[in-house]
This record gives sequence, C-alpha cells and structure tokens, in this order.
Amino acid sequence: MAVEICKWFNNADCPVLLMVDDLANVWVDTNCNGELDLGEDWGYWKNADNSSFRYLNEVVLKNFPEVKTTFFVPVGRRLGMIKNSSIPSISERIDCDEETKSFFRDIHQNPKYEIAYHGTTHGQVGNTNLDFIQEWELFNSLEEAVQTIEYGKKIYENAIGVMPKGGKYCGYASNQFSDTSIDHTDFLWWCRYWNRGVEEEIVPDFTGKDGNPLTNYDVKFFGENNVIDIPSTVNGALLTGIYNSNFKSIKGIAKRILKTYLIYKKLEQIDYLLMNKLVISIQEHIAPSRDDGRRQSPNIFDDTESLKRIFEYLNTKNVWYCTGTELAKYVCLRENICITSVDTNSFIVQQKISKGVEPGVITVNFDERKDFKLVLPDQSVIYVEGSICNLPIQDGEYSII
Repeated sequence: MAVEICKWFNNADCPVLLMVDDLANVWVDTNCNGELDLGEDWGYWKNADNSSFRYLNEVVLKNFPEVKTTFFVPVGRRLGMIKNSSIPSISERIDCDEETKSFFRDIHQNPKYEIAYHGTTHGQVGNTNLDFIQEWELFNSLEEAVQTIEYGKKIYENAIGVMPKGGKYCGYASNQFSDTSIDHTDFLWWCRYWNRGVEEEIVPDFTGKDGNPLTNYDVKFFGENNVIDIPSTVNGALLTGIYNSNFKSIKGIAKRILKTYLIYKKLEQIDYLLMNKLVISIQEHIAPSRDDGRRQSPNIFDDTESLKRIFEYLNTKNVWYCTGTELAKYVCLRENICITSVDTNSFIVQQKISKGVEPGVITVNFDERKDFKLVLPDQSVIYVEGSICNLPIQDGEYSII
C-alpha cells in the first residue's frame, strides 16, 4: 500500500504565520500628551481603546478570523533605543502585576495566538540608535547567554504559566554563542534569520549563508537537539509603498495608475513560496513608536492595507494558518515517523518522537485509494474522503475496510 506523508498539515501548499515582534509591557508617548494615541502602545495598554492589540484584531484582522498570530515578547523591561530620551515611555516586566500577567496569559491560551520568547531587555542602549546592541550580541560566553535565557524563561513562566516553546533573536542578530544557547535551553523552535534578505543581498550574520531560496525559505534544524529553525520570509510592508504613495508626486501618480500591476508583481514573491511549498511567515512590529523619534518599520499601522491585501490573496490559496509551535510540532512529527506497508490493505506507523512532543495528527496521501473507511489501532473508524487523511498517530496496525 502506498501511503505518503504530506509536507504540511491538511496537504496545504504552505503554512502561513503572522509573526509580530515586540508585543511588550511598554508605552512610548511620542507626542508627550500623556494620553494613549494610535501607534504608541506596545502592549502596556492591553486591550484598551487605541491599544495596538485591539487595532490588530479589530482593524487589520477583522475580516480574517482564520489567521493565527505568534507574538514575540521581550519579557523584562524592554529598553528604548537611546539614552536620555526626551520622549517619555513606560516599560515593565510582563509579570509586574496580576492584570498584566492575565493579559499575556489569556493571549497565549487563545488558540488564535501564541506568546513566543524575545529576550529580556532586547539589548543595550547607546547615545544614538546606531549604538544599540541587540541582546544576543551582548553575551561574552555560553554560560552568560544560558543564564540570561533561563532568567527570562522564569519571567515568562510566572506570567504565562508554562515555559516558552520558541522564540526569535532580537533584531535577527547573534554571535558565536547564540545558537548553542538556544540548543541548551529546551526550545522546540527558533527564528534565526531574516531569510528574505537573500533575494536582495546575502549578509551572512543577518540572513544566513544559504543562498538557495528553495532551502533558505524552508524549515531547517540546528544544534544537537535539532531545534527547528523557522524562516522569516515575507515583509508585512510588501505592498505599503504602493498603497501609501504620495499621489501628488509624479512617482506617486505613476504608482496609482499602475497600482493593480504593481501589486500583482509584488505578490509574485508569495506565488514563489506557494509554488515551492515553502514557509509564508509574515513579519511585523506591534507599533511604530520609538523613543528616538524614528518610526519602526514594518509595523501593523503603516502596513494595514498591505496586510489586508496579502491575506485576501492567501484566502484564495490552499494554505494552513498556524502558530510557530503548531508548525514546529507538525514538522517534528513528520520527521520522526515512518509508515511501513503490511499488505495491500494495512500498514504500521512507527514513531520516534523527540523533544517531548506528544503524538498528534499527521496528514497522509493514500495515492490511488479514494473514499474508504480506515480502522485505527484502537479500533475506532474514520472515513477518508478522497485520498487525503489527517491521521491520528497510534501504536499498532491500521487497516482499510
């Protein structure tokens, strides 16, 4: 019997993840008026009017309930960009009080969301924004990196109630101790690079050394424990330059005239990922506000129309909306099982699950078989419509009747 494991859950062409950086217990009062204005909140205002979390859900994702979001959260007091800023801001740990803990915990417990680890302070400030050093660049030894991560994980656990499964390097920046520190601190998955940079210019410390897009935009593994490396492949501002053009300029008028064509050309980046069954992970920031007066990009406010158009486009495609951990668990399961034929009507699934991932569901293709009943090892029966099946993984023999 020919039974093939599908690359992605539900035999999707691609997994789709919305990844939002720097949801944190922070407020940057950019206009210094002491009131919350749109774009200033990083998470400090929770789900209040004008909060960024509310804007994301009620404006950006209002018509896309199927989209799942992985938030990358600095768990400590997230530092600003410069010393002695004249712009007032508030920053506290995510476990500073019960209300804040409840906010982040409720997000993580919602099946549409996930809270992932994004360091403690995010880095070290300097006199100018160019002097800012990202967190994983600061560690002078593996021991120092591991100690800081374990400290941050305890803050995460105190707020969320569980340990983090995955995370991302702050600013995609790392040093010689970074990958090993993640490998030694029990993460299932991690985001290491801004992989999409390969199409422009290979900057090894930022994008990785892999210049082949067919592998660079796919999941990989690193470390002795095979941490799953999830690539970052789509800039949420993909279409922002088209939607936010100055239509009074000659260039802006041209973009307005050619708008449909320009959007079509930009979306070819996503078509490439779909055609090759690669990862579509859309990168954003929760807010544009910074204490150095600059505007953080990409961000969900400037990129609202771009994100809406991207999700409208993806809704016409065969995709799987998931969180980072859901993706990693499927990949882990996919890579740790094999299916052996017993005869023309039965097979056995052998599993070698690692890293504490519980057996789950794997999507399989029965090739020439269509519309049949399948008896599971526990003697329960499922009906397979067509040839694709989301197969519960159990010990024992499966048989077709």
